[in-house]
Amino acid sequence: MKIGIDAKWFFRGPVSTRVVLQNLLAELFALFPEHEWIIFLDKKDKQIHFPFKSENIKLQYLWAGNNMLSNVFLLSGNLKSLQVDVMVYQTFPSLIHAVPSISFIHDVLFQRFPQFFTWKERLYFSPLPWLTRNRSERLIATTEFVSNDLLKYNYTTSKSQIDIVPLAVSKAYKPLEFHSPKKLSEVKEKYKLPDQFLLFVGRLNVRKNIENLLKAIPLLYDTQIKLVIVGKADWKTPDLKIIRSNPEMKKRIIMSGAMTDNELILTYSMARIFCFPSFAEGFGLPPLEAMASGVPVIVSETTALPEVCGNAAVYINPYKPESIAHAINSLLADPELYERQKARGIQRANEFTWTQSAKAFMKSIHNASNIQ
Repeated sequence: MKIGIDAKWFFRGPVSTRVVLQNLLAELFALFPEHEWIIFLDKKDKQIHFPFKSENIKLQYLWAGNNMLSNVFLLSGNLKSLQVDVMVYQTFPSLIHAVPSISFIHDVLFQRFPQFFTWKERLYFSPLPWLTRNRSERLIATTEFVSNDLLKYNYTTSKSQIDIVPLAVSKAYKPLEFHSPKKLSEVKEKYKLPDQFLLFVGRLNVRKNIENLLKAIPLLYDTQIKLVIVGKADWKTPDLKIIRSNPEMKKRIIMSGAMTDNELILTYSMARIFCFPSFAEGFGLPPLEAMASGVPVIVSETTALPEVCGNAAVYINPYKPESIAHAINSLLADPELYERQKARGIQRANEFTWTQSAKAFMKSIHNASNIQ
């Protein structure tokens, strides 16, 4: 079979999608060498070395300045000439239905929680339900939560058209004792990380609920522990005046900006607790990465997070800073609880592998190819 994969975000783009593409493609190429893979990449990245080389892997470059426009109007022009049997799109399928198509949709939170998105974002995604309903044989969701939303908001009329492909954690994420002390020290020095710190990783937008996390800091019994925030501003950003206006808060908050993948892996392992009070997630990969790093996690009791984290997380009400503070205080004060959640986290993270994800992904491809 000749399989097309929209991988325009392989080198840059949304962090979560880049992580998914890099890990998923590696497994697909290794597990299914009998197929021919047509990989569509951003033409801006033509000079960057693609890490996989084989006779059954063909690269195609195209304009990707706007993912929606590129997918809907440009990508399909290559499919017939390349004799692609099935095409997997990131989010938006093509308007021209040239071959059986699959839309990989990570979430549709812009519809369930419009208050967390700008009007430009909502306008950008507005054609998506019609396109998937009329131009996709299959939809891929990462959780049952997203699958239910795809039905609720009319992306398809049948749940049987939706395949669940859970995300996973790279083996590079591991507890502190398995990392090089030299590399740990280099990252610690570069970002001025303290010996003990709480950690948040994610895009800095309103949906991630950083403001309530900041409001929880003065409520902690430990008056010295700092919060490290890793990420960069994205779309509808939060108002972080609480940091700028309060001298005491300034001392307790470290905003590192974005880190490289390797730096982030090391930083996870050095954290005392990982805090992820997001209002809404379609999956929530950072908590799993923290679990694999041997760090207890605190997450919201909302959307897909309980489905992903199971009993390995301490759950909070994201709308209440005192709930966040209580969870942090409990973990810091109770060594037995801390070690139990640490062990549960490692075990839970081990249940999510990219090999399993790739097999589920391939099953969706087979499902789509049978619908001619």
